[in-house]
Amino acid sequence: MALIFAGHKAPQRAFLALSLRVAGSDLLISTKQPSLAFPNIRREPQAHRRWQSSSAVRINHNEKVNAPVSTLPVPLVLPDFAPDEQAISRLFKTGKAYGSFYYAGLKNVYHNFRAAAQLHRDLSQKGHGSISDAIRAGALDRSGFQLLRRNSHDISRIPLFGLLFLVCGEFTPFVVPFVSAIVPWTCRLPSQIRQDRTRLEDRRKQSFRNLVLDPKDLGDAGLEGLSGSQLLHVSRSLGIHSKWWPEANGLPPASLLKYRVGKRIEYLDRDDELISKDGGVQQMEMEEVRMALVDRGLDTTGKNDEQQREALLNWLSARKANPTTKLLLTRYAP
Repeated sequence: MALIFAGHKAPQRAFLALSLRVAGSDLLISTKQPSLAFPNIRREPQAHRRWQSSSAVRINHNEKVNAPVSTLPVPLVLPDFAPDEQAISRLFKTGKAYGSFYYAGLKNVYHNFRAAAQLHRDLSQKGHGSISDAIRAGALDRSGFQLLRRNSHDISRIPLFGLLFLVCGEFTPFVVPFVSAIVPWTCRLPSQIRQDRTRLEDRRKQSFRNLVLDPKDLGDAGLEGLSGSQLLHVSRSLGIHSKWWPEANGLPPASLLKYRVGKRIEYLDRDDELISKDGGVQQMEMEEVRMALVDRGLDTTGKNDEQQREALLNWLSARKANPTTKLLLTRYAP
């Protein structure tokens, strides 16, 4: 296996060239790796730039409601093998494909970081001190909103994932399913994403089975009206806290749960508003629909594209008459 990346150490050399400096909200990433061609990775057609920056952040056909394509993993294209091809050749080609996948994902993290920084500067120059202000003023659409959110998610995972990648090298694909929480979204394998979603759905089903809810207490009072057990259920159902947290003797702390659940509800309320305003569910790419369903605690496994799109439409319809907390506490199944 050590020969898999023989002659193809570019992904690891690129990471050795990354210089990270975290100081408050500042993060400097310098890369001096020359551009490489990856024949096993299909490239998206070059599109115009969304913001005036040197990063090539590509946007889907509906620029407002869909996040930049660079915030998603690139396609993983594994090579074809001849029937009589030797094992060492197969291992080399497979390792090269995975290396190209991770390298492209890390480059996209860098591109997204630069685009997000430019967007922050643009909003600041226009006098919008917060994301909420920018949304209310119509200065930030869902595409930009998701870029900022996913960039923050991915950048915070670069140090640990970088260490994992440098240590494990060609064995990284075998390790990441066990440490998904530290993997940037742009570097998640298709099988890893499916496995994460299936595990979360199983955890959510178990949480609903254990939830005892008074019909008069369905979350109508909002976040402040949620009990400790309800906060724990919502956090567990949405995958906000790790399954490795011991759930006894006051753990996880109620204050932490309330803060993190509150941040998720705030995000969902903003995202619901922007989806409706910037084109609606019918204009969203299917992966965007699936990610939105996962964020809202709605199952995707076993549903076709039409059913998934319908589920998100029904959620937005229900939100017009119900608070988010109520939908998260009920087994919402359109």
